[in-house]
Amino acid sequence: MTVIPVLIARDVPAMTACYGVDSAARRILACLYATIAMASAVALIGQASGNTTLSIAIAGVLFPMQIAYKLMTIPAVGWRNPVVKSNLAIALLHTATLAAIWHERVLDARGE
Repeated sequence: MTVIPVLIARDVPAMTACYGVDSAARRILACLYATIAMASAVALIGQASGNTTLSIAIAGVLFPMQIAYKLMTIPAVGWRNPVVKSNLAIALLHTATLAAIWHERVLDARGE
């Protein structure tokens, strides 16, 4: 996960094919991805240490934001771009994860 921002920030041929030539915008995107990676790491550490409340709070903010911006790449770039395709897969994963969290919370609230 933390390799992705580094690859995006560098002028690697595979990244250039997906994200275009190295530019300020591409490096800003790498910073956004690095921030998401750091927040995700905090959530995973919280989960591993038994702090489910922290993990769910982070997921409740981070996942909808990621779903929204990843879906916005479709009209902005077009669905044929490989980055957009991977964004759609990640958006589906985050949506399923949020649904599972919500379902579990509903069951917990009912005492089931």
